[in-house]
Amino acid sequence: MSKNPGDVFAKHLYPDISDELRKCSLRLPESLAENYEVLSCLKYSEQTATYLLRQKSVNRTVLLKTASDPIFATALDNERNILDMIHRQGTSDCAAFPISLELYELKGTHYFIRSYIQGRTLEELCESNYKKPGLPEGQALLYILQLTKQLHFLHTLDPPVIHRDIKPQNVVVDTNDICHFIDLGISRFSKSREEKNSPIMGTQFTAPPEQFFNQPADVRGDLYSLGVLLHYCITGEYSISEASLKELSPALRKVVSTSTKFHPNQRYQTADELLKNLTAVHHTNKISVAKQ
Repeated sequence: MSKNPGDVFAKHLYPDISDELRKCSLRLPESLAENYEVLSCLKYSEQTATYLLRQKSVNRTVLLKTASDPIFATALDNERNILDMIHRQGTSDCAAFPISLELYELKGTHYFIRSYIQGRTLEELCESNYKKPGLPEGQALLYILQLTKQLHFLHTLDPPVIHRDIKPQNVVVDTNDICHFIDLGISRFSKSREEKNSPIMGTQFTAPPEQFFNQPADVRGDLYSLGVLLHYCITGEYSISEASLKELSPALRKVVSTSTKFHPNQRYQTADELLKNLTAVHHTNKISVAKQ
């Protein structure tokens, strides 16, 4: 059988690209191939990969994560368990989170399929402003309000769920301007603040200080990360400084400063406490705009 001329041409001119395309190609196990077909590869590494699939039975796009490394495979199993618990609640809050469809293992490779949320990440939205990364303060506030409500839902589950990896790449804003946490692979259940922390796998720029000192992590660590995220959404910067804080309105400057205190006892203690402050700022802003 003759080769595709385009493939031959690409391999001749761009051998590295051709090799990467070959690596990204995926043959699904027969049991999955019966109901799914691969549409595209979104991300690839030697240990993990992410693909878009078409679910044949209902003709919809879903997301597949694969993992061959035991650590990443454990994260897939953890994400499946947490998403299953979330959707067992049967409340409207569940709609903000992906739905777990199935987890399959074959010859050391784990395949996790979940619903696909179409949209753009907060990072993409912020970085699309070429003059200066970031969003208008009002828009950023609306997004963080949504995420704080979602954290309040996670933190008040029984047992509570701590996200532990809040970052702009892990939040998708859908076509209706609704925010979704899309990756709960390193999230964990928590029963008390006395629990020892588990190994660091989160993102350095948004992780709370206690994660780097093997101190107990609790809901206040998520609130720290959310404060950094709010600052990033407005300023386009992760690092918080006196100069960057001046770009925020006084009310949000106080919210970010309180959320990101070094010592957890000096931060907001619950997502509900943070939510009340953000709601008050939003209400004040609406009144201010109405008077103009």
